[in-house]
Amino acid sequence: MIELVQEQYPAEIMMARRDFARIRKEPLVEHPYWFKDESTEYHDIYGCIGWPQRLTEKGDQRTGYAAVVAVIKDDREPEDAIFKVVEETENLSAPLLIQSCVEMRNRWGFGVHPHLMRVFVGDYRTFENVTARYNSKVIERDGDDRQAFIVSPPDDYENARAFDLYLGSLRSVLSREAKRLYIGSAGIIKNRIMEFQRDDPAIMALGGLMHTILLRTPWMEQSDSSLFQLADY
Repeated sequence: MIELVQEQYPAEIMMARRDFARIRKEPLVEHPYWFKDESTEYHDIYGCIGWPQRLTEKGDQRTGYAAVVAVIKDDREPEDAIFKVVEETENLSAPLLIQSCVEMRNRWGFGVHPHLMRVFVGDYRTFENVTARYNSKVIERDGDDRQAFIVSPPDDYENARAFDLYLGSLRSVLSREAKRLYIGSAGIIKNRIMEFQRDDPAIMALGGLMHTILLRTPWMEQSDSSLFQLADY
């Protein structure tokens, strides 16, 4: 079970960290909160999704994929942070893939903090209607959208070479020389990478997530950010 851990006075700690960062001209500030389970602490946890693909008129399909990736909390600098695929799933059905994502995010702390697992990174258009139908049922059931399933595009999603960019980012964190992404027992993505097919939803999903978080370092905050809100802590 994922628990939220935070400094005793998070707002004051964050203000002090920003001040020190400005004085030292450091661009990034560590959040005053993090997450933990029974054995590990995490800076943050993210989800990604790649939808099933229809390949031929005969109905041949490529299985959709989703994963949860955690940023391990330790003493490393942000540019050396270690990532781990902590859970994954695949399905030929888009509605069932969404349901699996919802179940995974619940297991990994959705709701314990406003920002945690709020979105899954992926293609937000291909199954837009399926996602909308799911969310309309959730809103009708709950009376609000707090449990909605939201898909947000990775960086460079509109780039014609998006797959190549995502594959490059994925390879960069899996390389023996500078390995930063640990797959562990995540056999699905292991097999998909070994089988390698261009535009594979699994590679698009995990590669897109890694591309985005490598560029943004979202488990840290910009020292000159004006978005700090006490309510978030």
